[in-house]
Amino acid sequence: MSFLSKFVPKTTKFYELLTGIAKNTLDGANLLHELLINWENHGEYSSRIHILEHKCDDLTHQVVHELNETFITPIDREDIHSLVNSLDNIMDCIDVIASRIHLYKVKNPIEFSPQLCDILLMQMKLIVEVMEVFEEPVNVNEKLVSIKNYESEGDNIFREAISNLFENEKDIVELIKKKEILELMEKAVDRCQTVTIVIEGILIKNA
Repeated sequence: MSFLSKFVPKTTKFYELLTGIAKNTLDGANLLHELLINWENHGEYSSRIHILEHKCDDLTHQVVHELNETFITPIDREDIHSLVNSLDNIMDCIDVIASRIHLYKVKNPIEFSPQLCDILLMQMKLIVEVMEVFEEPVNVNEKLVSIKNYESEGDNIFREAISNLFENEKDIVELIKKKEILELMEKAVDRCQTVTIVIEGILIKNA
């Protein structure tokens, strides 16, 4: 790499990597949804999701590498750090959920978990759409608002899920396992909203 090349913003490279993280996370959310619906082959699903989590980690490391190699970045490097970490946090949460289901050997499907995952899927689809045009963001505000609205809907589903769990689950050990998994799912939905907050901050700074 020449000295001068470090001063050229690698705009496309950064956005391609960030979009790659979002797309892999969407794939992970789809696999988690299949697991929650089918409730079989927990180990296989957990392994496939963990592979995607590793891919996101690799892409995150590439973003950090590009930040270290590029003197002038397309947006503030602190904002890139915040965005890549907030995106990666969603995939980490999905990975933990699948891993817990497998390791805890949860006996039966968790009521309302597919509905929570539906919320996560809709949020991630919108995040991917936003990231695909992030280099020249046009008409993304409506998508960002929708992601936040889905988070509120997810809160309602989570409360109903916990209420239902305490009312109907008689096995205390299973109750503890399921409660933790539902809480992790709510956290994944919340982390999607965190991404929108980061993106909104970047858009305001670069308007």
